[in-house]
Amino acid sequence: MYLARHDNEEIFPQDIEQRFGVTRSTSCRVLGLMEQKGLIAREPVKRDARLKKIVLTDKSRHIAEVLRDNAKNMERILLEGLEDDQIRQFMHVLDVMQTNLVKTGLIGDESRYPSLEIQEQDASKSQVPQESQVPQKTCDDYASNNRDARDEYVSHVLRISQEMAIARNRK
Repeated sequence: MYLARHDNEEIFPQDIEQRFGVTRSTSCRVLGLMEQKGLIAREPVKRDARLKKIVLTDKSRHIAEVLRDNAKNMERILLEGLEDDQIRQFMHVLDVMQTNLVKTGLIGDESRYPSLEIQEQDASKSQVPQESQVPQKTCDDYASNNRDARDEYVSHVLRISQEMAIARNRK
C-alpha cells in the first residue's frame, strides 16, 4: 500500500528501509520476494543506471485497489450511525492518543504524525501560527459535510495506528 500511495514518485530500496525502519538485507529479501511473486519490478533510472527504482506491476495495482475498496467499505460500516460531531470528536481523541504514544519515544517518527502539530497549535492559540506549524491534515480539515474526505482521514488514522502496532511488535 505504501508503494501504491506513492506510485507517482520514484521509490528506491533505501526509501523502504527508512520508511519502515528495516535493514538493507531485510528490504532486499522482502523486495526480492515481492519481485518473485510479480508484485513489483526494479527498473534502472535514466539519470543513474546503478539506481533501481521500485515499480508496481498491474497485479499489485489491482490488489491495492481491492484493499482500498475493502478499507473504504469497512470505514463506512464503522462510521454508520455516527453524527458528524461524534466523528470529529473521535478523530480528536485518536489524535491525542496517537500523540501520547509518540511522546513516549517508543513508537513512531514524530514527523509523520500531524496530531503533534495540532497540540502545538492548541498550546499557542493566542499566537498566529507560522506556516511551518500548520498541519497538512487534521480532523478539523474534515469538518465539512464531505463524508469521503472524512473517510479518507479515518483511513489515514487507522493506517497510522496499524503502522504503530507493527512497529511495536517488531521491537
